[in-house]
Amino acid sequence: MKVLILGSKEYPMGTNQGDDPIPSGGMETYVQDLAPELSKHCKVVIITRKFKRTKRYEILGNVEVYRVPWIKGKYFRNPSFNFVSFFVSLVLIPSKGIDIIYSHGLISTVFGLILSRIWGKPLIGRPAGFSTSQYPFPVNKILWRLNRLVFPKCKKIVFHSEGELKGFEREFGVKLRNGAVILTGFPVDKFLVKDKGLKRELGIKGKKIVTFVGRFVPVKGIPYLLEAFALLKRKDTVLLLVGDGPEKENLKKLVERLGLKDKVIFTGFRLDTERFYSVTDVFVISSESEGLPTSLLEAMAAKNACVVTDIGLPVKNMETGIVVPPKNPEAIAEGIRILLENPKLREKIGKKAREFVERNCYPWIAAKKHMEVFREVSAES
Repeated sequence: MKVLILGSKEYPMGTNQGDDPIPSGGMETYVQDLAPELSKHCKVVIITRKFKRTKRYEILGNVEVYRVPWIKGKYFRNPSFNFVSFFVSLVLIPSKGIDIIYSHGLISTVFGLILSRIWGKPLIGRPAGFSTSQYPFPVNKILWRLNRLVFPKCKKIVFHSEGELKGFEREFGVKLRNGAVILTGFPVDKFLVKDKGLKRELGIKGKKIVTFVGRFVPVKGIPYLLEAFALLKRKDTVLLLVGDGPEKENLKKLVERLGLKDKVIFTGFRLDTERFYSVTDVFVISSESEGLPTSLLEAMAAKNACVVTDIGLPVKNMETGIVVPPKNPEAIAEGIRILLENPKLREKIGKKAREFVERNCYPWIAAKKHMEVFREVSAES
């Protein structure tokens, strides 16, 4: 069986060395963790972006990688990459004998659906988040209609949790019969590390640490986290914002307005995120909408006690995390406060969170479940 993966803007992670100032996110991490394990069971072909120091074609392990040109810019990078990928796919699908198209994100799934119709190959789509409220009118309306139109036409839609699946149905007013729930697979044991030197490097020895890891984009709800942190009014606690993105300058201005300049540290984009989880007391997901952020599972693997917004994530309140309403700084602040003031509860929740990812999130588990879906759609085609 041969599978073509579309939509991942960087493979492997780390090949974009400044060519695109907007860093890659969970989608790219997801594909990087899945593809090598998947390639043990089937042939995997990936189309991704070409950067200055990368080859147009190479084989990494058992994964074939094709890289294509793209146009820089916040609003051009994704459409241009997927547009060029579409034309390369027109050639690759028959020449490589592709059996299944697996697209990640809305734009790649739009093109994937066209490819599916042209070549008669089954399409599996993964929304990778489906919020449209962050975009201006009329773009948000167009994207909303595309989500509602395109994904139900896939042979299967991969979601990361039952909550995400139900959230999609609510958002778009559809009842899906083609949904499949597969939790993210990632190197779980990589995140059980201790890094005693990081606090010294950052100049925060003796401080409690609240951490966010992810891209600085509107859907992540970082302003709500900053407002929540201001409400805590704790002199013994700092907030680490690990990541980068187009909202960085706006967030820095908000930090100034809230009087948090000495309490919030912007670390920039980091590949060594395991170091930050190792010193974290409370990890926060403040998103307005998400699929399943890889950073949440990584934090759980590191035994972090997490506060997450109620957006369909696989977290049980007061068992594997604390669940709070989205867009609610007061609720986020209260969740953080509860965990900071109760070390035994932090330890208990962190331990349960680790047990959850050990049962569900090793890469081989995700690859096995994907193969079951691939065989199912192949049998139906």
